[in-house]
Amino acid sequence: MDTPETLIQEFVPLAPLTTMRTGGQARYFARVTSIANLHRVVLFAKEKSLPLFVLGGGSNVLVSDEGFPGLVLKIEICSIAYEEQGAHVCVVSGAGEAWDDLARDAISRSLWGVENLSLVPGTVGGAVVQNIGAYGAEVSEVVAWVEVFDRETGETKIISRAACAFGYRTSIFKTHPYLIVTRVALLLARQGSPRTNYEDVQKYFNERHISEPTLGDIRSAIVAIRTAKLPPPEFGTAGSFFKNPVVGKEIFDELVKKFPEIKSYPGGDDGAVKLSAAWILDHVGGWKGIRQGNVGVYGNQALVLVNYGGARTNEILALADAMKKDTEEKTGVHLEEEVVTMSVAMPSK
Repeated sequence: MDTPETLIQEFVPLAPLTTMRTGGQARYFARVTSIANLHRVVLFAKEKSLPLFVLGGGSNVLVSDEGFPGLVLKIEICSIAYEEQGAHVCVVSGAGEAWDDLARDAISRSLWGVENLSLVPGTVGGAVVQNIGAYGAEVSEVVAWVEVFDRETGETKIISRAACAFGYRTSIFKTHPYLIVTRVALLLARQGSPRTNYEDVQKYFNERHISEPTLGDIRSAIVAIRTAKLPPPEFGTAGSFFKNPVVGKEIFDELVKKFPEIKSYPGGDDGAVKLSAAWILDHVGGWKGIRQGNVGVYGNQALVLVNYGGARTNEILALADAMKKDTEEKTGVHLEEEVVTMSVAMPSK
């Protein structure tokens, strides 16, 4: 039987475990492949009064240069099972599975619901915590239930979709981090309709004269579009660094007067409008392609910050702060980070 002594490592560099490739060490670190092991390492952290951070694929995380003084858990609970449910198939996945592996496999089985989320980095657990979204789809639309380990009570329980409190890039698992996602069930459909209303997606199919895209066509389109907007793999990045800001209709109307071509999307039932942060950063701020030392803004996508090699997390944060300040001064719009910063100041629960 595994014990905390065999599961837990000390002074582990975290930069190689994140896609931005910056930051310091974890005082304690554990790879968890089962709920039993999760229980053991959580108990270890509780006995030592350690702050705890759950790490998935490391694609949406910045590690502070000082590192993390507590225990970092890397969830590697992996399995995928398919359960027939009439016109749907329930896909039950371990939280440690790579999200795009699941998406690719589901699409190969002709299952609809995750195709627009193709090539989103990270794990299945992280996808639910963050409520990932892309090209008009969010993972919350297909979640059936989520299994969690409650580190306050030591219990494993099932949380229904309705109780997940999903919102734009958030969920109950993000606001209540003592709930550690261990398994996720997605309800995918055997039949579906393509969602191609985003400009980039429409352009892809128009250029190829594809009027009725298949499930495979949609995945190919999303993969091609996302790949074109990301830097080469030798550079560090965390994908979209900022959320698309949501504003009220009155504020939006004022923005349109100043910036008639501003890109926007429906932001909710209350008439709110979601603005394209990428458009603002590019066309208003002129940030696309800017480089400051070891860090910069990618030339093909203004939402993507890049570590060109040797960067420190503080350099990334300084650039992000400058972009936020500039945007607020020019538009009055506040940008919020989509990326989470793991720091010494994080609460233990």
